Amino acid sequence: MSLRHTSLLITTALLAACASTTPQPDGRWQSGDNDDKPPLELELKAGRLSLHGGCNRLFGTARVENGVLVVDQLASTMMACDPVSMARERELSQLLQSRPPVRRDGDRLLLGQPGQQLVLRQQADLSAAPTRLIYVAAERQPCSGVARMMCLQVRDDKNQPWQLHYGEIEGFKPEPGIAYRLRIKEVKVANPPADAPSVRWVLDMVLEQELVRS
Repeated sequence: MSLRHTSLLITTALLAACASTTPQPDGRWQSGDNDDKPPLELELKAGRLSLHGGCNRLFGTARVENGVLVVDQLASTMMACDPVSMARERELSQLLQSRPPVRRDGDRLLLGQPGQQLVLRQQADLSAAPTRLIYVAAERQPCSGVARMMCLQVRDDKNQPWQLHYGEIEGFKPEPGIAYRLRIKEVKVANPPADAPSVRWVLDMVLEQELVRS
């Protein structure tokens, strides 16, 4: 076999391998705002997948092959949530295990069959931002900022008193009556206005949630 023939075979094999595997859409992705449901939060990184839809977190190994998302060893945390959230979680689990088509379109990730696609938007890379663990109370409390409003109650430790948080946590939509433990990113704000905070809080992960009965 000639050197030229051997080189041609290697080139053909490399092209076939490249054609069979779509570049991995690594990053953080989130669904749009929805008043009825919390946003979906999807993270793909180094062959690992994590998806949170408001109840439990689904996770496993993942790769993209021939335009479909292949998820192996899918597992879930085991928190009990309301029936609507649990039903949504089952649907998401079935979707991930069905090898759904996946396609990146600019800053959007399209997951699922046309007409029934999840549309997720890429989130900023906050990997270098400092991380903080906080608890969030099940109910807001009245507070005064620029105007009267309802503030989140937060604390770093269960033994600490609750503190009012004058602002929101980006990407986090708490449900009344549910207490949370979150991992957040603290992002510095360059040249903030005089009446605005110098740090943004951005949701990184919901670690725990608990239904608090009144």
